[in-house]
Amino acid sequence: MPASYRTYPPDLFTPREWGPEKRAVLTSVLDRMAEERHAWLDRMRAALVRVYELRVAKWGVVQAAYVTADDAQRLARTRPELALPAGASPNLFGTVFRTREWVLIDRDHVSTTSGSHSNRLGRWRWRG
Repeated sequence: MPASYRTYPPDLFTPREWGPEKRAVLTSVLDRMAEERHAWLDRMRAALVRVYELRVAKWGVVQAAYVTADDAQRLARTRPELALPAGASPNLFGTVFRTREWVLIDRDHVSTTSGSHSNRLGRWRWRG
């Protein structure tokens, strides 16, 4: 395996039917990532709130508006100040919504991000 590939503990990010022990490990990894990258997360969350507010204004109905991790990845690709920090795992995008201000609506969004294999993502509503 080339040195540029990132390795994670086996089966850490799959499958979805984890028991409490694996969920605890995942939670601790995500918490550590969020702690180390809190400045980036603050910037990304602010940008996603703005995207959410623009969608509410455009569609005129709060219930129709949402954002996803695809939106975060799109922002990271198009705005240099929101680019994923060097050495950070792409799983950092998932920690963006780990606050009480974001409410999970459902997991009905099929990811369009290249390499995501059309995974189902959460659709999130801002209630801050």
